[in-house]
Amino acid sequence: MSRAARSRSVAACIAIVAGVGIAATGAHADVGSGPGVASALAVRVHPPGRTFSVVGTGDVLTEAAVNAAAAAAAGPGIRFDYTPVFAAIRPVLNDADLAICHMEIPIGVPGQRPGVYGHSPFGGNLIAAPYEVAGGLRAAGYDRCSTASNHSNDLGPVGIDSTLDALDAAGISHDGTARAPAETAPDTFVVNGVRVAHLSYTTYSNTVLPADAWRLHFTTDPAVVAAAVNAARAQGAEVVIVSVHISQELLTGPTDADRAFITAFTQMSHVDLVIEHGPHVVQPLEQVNGTWVFWSVGNLVSGMGWHVAGKYADPRTLDGLIASARFTETSPGHFDTDPAAVLLCDEHTSRTAYPVTRTLADPTISTDLRAQLEQCVARSLPV
Repeated sequence: MSRAARSRSVAACIAIVAGVGIAATGAHADVGSGPGVASALAVRVHPPGRTFSVVGTGDVLTEAAVNAAAAAAAGPGIRFDYTPVFAAIRPVLNDADLAICHMEIPIGVPGQRPGVYGHSPFGGNLIAAPYEVAGGLRAAGYDRCSTASNHSNDLGPVGIDSTLDALDAAGISHDGTARAPAETAPDTFVVNGVRVAHLSYTTYSNTVLPADAWRLHFTTDPAVVAAAVNAARAQGAEVVIVSVHISQELLTGPTDADRAFITAFTQMSHVDLVIEHGPHVVQPLEQVNGTWVFWSVGNLVSGMGWHVAGKYADPRTLDGLIASARFTETSPGHFDTDPAAVLLCDEHTSRTAYPVTRTLADPTISTDLRAQLEQCVARSLPV
């Protein structure tokens, strides 16, 4: 899971993330110069704390417009190629030590038709993503995905199984849904020498819940999340990240119920970072009980915001965030969280997710793309 071998820092890519500088407290002893006279090497009295960077992005919704763009990019004999859709964010993802996506809809088996498979009894569509999206996410640089969402059970248990099978085949780890009871237990993994846990929960479902409750991390009880966090700590997790999918869409900030939920489980357990999904629009970053919370990172890719009718025509659904955080050990076993955000915007036709500031700095982009990105900035800055 760790990308330590690449020795990269997210600060190299995201200008608004403060670099972590560590100075040696030892000094070179000047003992003279000339033939046969050596200088003493510097000695680090206080070793640097361990550190790693994480990025998390918004909802992956491979709706018709996204699939059309991927189909247009595919070569002969290939159904979908998502490489262009994610190409612009790949440098940002690859500069992080851990990149986490949110796979909101189930992924089908190889060759299965993507798209709508009927309607939920509670409203909304039942949707399947094409098998190829998992490989596209891995090629973009994702290491892990949260899978607990309102759409997790859209295709029933078979859809949960096929989603996790596709992610496994692509080399992407996951949390939020399960093929067997054993997969519900918190797992930990090592990133740059730090043991990390990432948990995924949803507070509502687009369908009836699975007959086997262990298949989906669904809860409205903050004590359930806190218990999982505490279990991960008991397994040795030094940093815990929690992804939460919530119910209210298109709001500019958290609801009272959402705030109460996050406040409660961060009081009952030690959580280092919370990333929320579901509103489909950008919401603020805030500290709650000492834990940094991205209230909503919006969409990563979707068919919303352009050439659609109804509430999802809202242009804010074109916007998203890359939630970024650097965790740095300040004393043995204690990590500080330094958060930052990178604004994204989906281009209307290609559905490519562009990091706005980086792309606007490129003088060669088209006038149309520049205008779209400037509109994204104007929408998102007030938030």
